[in-house]
Amino acid sequence: MSKYVEIKLEEMSEFLSSLNFILHKRDPKTEWVANKIFELKNNSYLIRIYTSINPEERSRGVGTDAIRVGVFSSNGEWIFGTKRVNRTKNWKKSIESRIKEIETRLIEQNAKTDEIIRNIKQI
Repeated sequence: MSKYVEIKLEEMSEFLSSLNFILHKRDPKTEWVANKIFELKNNSYLIRIYTSINPEERSRGVGTDAIRVGVFSSNGEWIFGTKRVNRTKNWKKSIESRIKEIETRLIEQNAKTDEIIRNIKQI
């Protein structure tokens, strides 16, 4: 099992900025989150990363919380999330993998929806 690493806000911010995410604090008492709009045809989605970095700008302690990645619809409804990202030395690769997983699933879901619509129009 990989060893826990502490992630500082500055490191997380630089990494997520390079992926076009905007990092912010939702309120003074909660963790920092990062958001990115993912556009797909006529649909917009919000990919959100719950960083597990506390208001004091450090990652939470060992075993207390993991980094989470999920997606919301344009009207703010939760669609789905990925498996957690542990705060280990490979956290950056794991976040990138979860983002790719979300984008791929959204593309596949939209393709299926397009096919259903085409089939309905043919009836």
